[in-house]
Amino acid sequence: MLLICISFMLMALVHIHYTNNYYRHKEEEYASSSSGRTADPSYTDGKPPAAPHKIEPSISFTTVDTTLATTYTYSNGTRIKEFKPAFFQAAKPAQEEMGSFLKTLETRSWWPAPHREEVAARGLPVTNKFFSYLPMGGGNNQFTSLQRAALLAKDLGRTLIIPPISPNSHIKVWAGPRYSEFYDLESFSAQSGIPVLEWHDVKQTPENPPSSLTHHWNTFGEDFPCIANGGIGVENGHLYDHFRTQFLMNFKSVAVAEDTTNGKATDYSFARDVLLKDRQDQSTTDSMWKCLSCPYFLNGPDLNDRAWKEIGLHMKFNAKVEAMVDEILDTLLPRPASVAASSTRRHPEFIIVHLRRGDIVTKCKPGQDEKECLVQIEEIAEKVDEIEKQRRTKALAGTTEQNADVVFERLPVLVTTNEKRPEELEKLEKLGWIMLDHGDVERDDQGQIKPSKTKKLGTMTALGPFYPPMLDAVLLTRGDYLIGMRNSRMSQLATQRGSAWYGHTTMLM
Repeated sequence: MLLICISFMLMALVHIHYTNNYYRHKEEEYASSSSGRTADPSYTDGKPPAAPHKIEPSISFTTVDTTLATTYTYSNGTRIKEFKPAFFQAAKPAQEEMGSFLKTLETRSWWPAPHREEVAARGLPVTNKFFSYLPMGGGNNQFTSLQRAALLAKDLGRTLIIPPISPNSHIKVWAGPRYSEFYDLESFSAQSGIPVLEWHDVKQTPENPPSSLTHHWNTFGEDFPCIANGGIGVENGHLYDHFRTQFLMNFKSVAVAEDTTNGKATDYSFARDVLLKDRQDQSTTDSMWKCLSCPYFLNGPDLNDRAWKEIGLHMKFNAKVEAMVDEILDTLLPRPASVAASSTRRHPEFIIVHLRRGDIVTKCKPGQDEKECLVQIEEIAEKVDEIEKQRRTKALAGTTEQNADVVFERLPVLVTTNEKRPEELEKLEKLGWIMLDHGDVERDDQGQIKPSKTKKLGTMTALGPFYPPMLDAVLLTRGDYLIGMRNSRMSQLATQRGSAWYGHTTMLM
């Protein structure tokens, strides 16, 4: 247990080292080229550092100091704004300091030459027309929204502006991270043909504001014109996202004369061809900027199939989080001595189970027995036995005189779960399965580590609340056999990814 905790602490240090090296490489790459991504960017190709001292010392910078903020502009184009206490004292000056996002989109050259030619050569549309949306629900439902929004951007020939992974009922903080913290957006654009920006590129806002702002954030906000659909945003109501608070945006419903649904449209084709279409009499701003309140609710023939094949398939995790998962597996599943040194596998085969519990229990109907609405651990154990039986049959069919003495061993089983009930965890422990836990180890009064049914990884403390679910999502794609829950969007995504990316055997129960 102590080894696991030490290993994860080292992994956090590796994360910092890897990230710093990544940004240094990107900064050097940018400085050596005249084809930066924007003429006046507020970011590099990764997540911008949160403070000037995190930029490489060799990168020179200039500063512009006002009573509300200090803006650092680096020679590689990176711009960082540090907000002063005076910023939070009055709304109007603060709004002027941040500037209008629509003005930024209109005046900034997002695809300057020669980068414009490079983008066009990759088959991406070169456009100063933009599309965005509101992220709704937990992280995996937000990913579903992203897939549908990306399809709309592709069909409309617009640049997609991706909101951050927003706080939600599972993660209750003020600000969410960029998607590029976890996903390879550059590769996604190249594979999908969709140019993308992130809201952090467009508008910088305080990430840890004082209560003087959080309690009155809307007074600091600017109008966010957006077309309502699915009933979300009708008369500015039923808004559940946290993106608007983070980026200080006040939703402003945009009326569409042809909208016969009164803001409740859920048909994909109607949203694309009626709500979001360009009109001859529209203003320059309306032509440049389009927004839909809730792509999550859209449906239509073959929409799920398109969303996966054209979007989800290409939205892969970045090298940083993949390396972090390798570190976890190195600790939990070290390569056995029996595996030849020439083997291309870094880790042994394993089965992974995504056991959705927690809030999902509350979705059982009143009076309904839990066994009728949730897959039981005993049923999952039977499925694992079926997998082992198939493996044994296959192994015996390939037995020869040379390998007849090979001992057939069962695969290790990893479990990612939000189950907290002791009686359920005890069932998993008796099966000998490895239960992953992103919490910290607990110690007694003598400083000794308390026994635990789960493998404490310390991720939450080391890396923050958004990393545990994302690392679990990567882990689920790595299992040679994945057993997921049919009522979980996370399981559904994991089965698609594991099967398509790695050819793994996946199933939903």
